[in-house]
Amino acid sequence: MLAGVIAAVLLAVLWTLLVYLVHKPVSLGGWGAGGLIGLALAKAGRASRRALGTVAVVLTVGTVVLAKALILAFALGPIVRDEVLRSPDATAALFLIDMTVRRSFSPDLQAALDKQARGRSDTTPPDLRTELAFELRDRVIAEARAREAAASLAERERLVRTYSDSIVAREGFFPMLGRLFSFWDLLWLGLGVSSAWKLAQSGAG
Repeated sequence: MLAGVIAAVLLAVLWTLLVYLVHKPVSLGGWGAGGLIGLALAKAGRASRRALGTVAVVLTVGTVVLAKALILAFALGPIVRDEVLRSPDATAALFLIDMTVRRSFSPDLQAALDKQARGRSDTTPPDLRTELAFELRDRVIAEARAREAAASLAERERLVRTYSDSIVAREGFFPMLGRLFSFWDLLWLGLGVSSAWKLAQSGAG
């Protein structure tokens, strides 16, 4: 039992490190975890076949859940921030959101946006309203991109961290944890549980 618990914790930590390094979910880890836990219990186990199989299944599921929790707590944030910082368009989009919230566009553009938000007179021709809306959109995007290009790395990192952390805070830890389980995670987990059950029983005394 102790050998299985130790193996489960180590596998969860290693899985988290692997996800952090490759920036991929590595769903196959569920199958690998089940197999390794089953082997660990098979070598160290002295219980009945059924007991070892049950423990292996529980530890396999626990390993996957623990790994996902560790990924969410320690790896997902840095991964998201790194991916966003690598993309000028994604970073510019965050600057656009931030500038919109803070109303920090250039004075003339901000005044035009405020005027648009209040609404124009009904006498404005529809074609002209559409043209002005597209013009404002282009100016907003241009200013956001210029702001992103002029920002220092520290400014970009601070902005990305602020918005990525706010998403987790708004959604909550457990709902976010549930979203980390994809169809492939569940498929490989099922195979891992099956492997753990069979391999653990092979060492029953």
